[in-house]
Amino acid sequence: MKTWLVMTSLLLGLSAHAETQAVDLFTGTLEKNGSEWVLKRCDTAKSRYLLRDSNGKASGVDALLALQNTKPEEVITVSLLASYHAQNGQHRLHIASVQGRKQGSCHLDALFD
Repeated sequence: MKTWLVMTSLLLGLSAHAETQAVDLFTGTLEKNGSEWVLKRCDTAKSRYLLRDSNGKASGVDALLALQNTKPEEVITVSLLASYHAQNGQHRLHIASVQGRKQGSCHLDALFD
């Protein structure tokens, strides 16, 4: 019984120090805001997230998105596996991977344009 208690305490202590973030799938359109990429989520609120690479840096996002052959005015919808972070009042996504990319909008109001 004592061994079980000691092992449980050790495991709980180790898990408390783990810095893993839950990831989720975020789908939306991409927008360039100055030098930073923003995802406008395809939901009724059109939530906006600053995009970061998995290390939290803006500089690695271009390589992850791989948009070299797209035109500046082209609307692109992406699905990102990412973790959410709130920092200084800003909503940020740290991208683990790009799950999908297609031309066009995923927003319902784009159907009427």
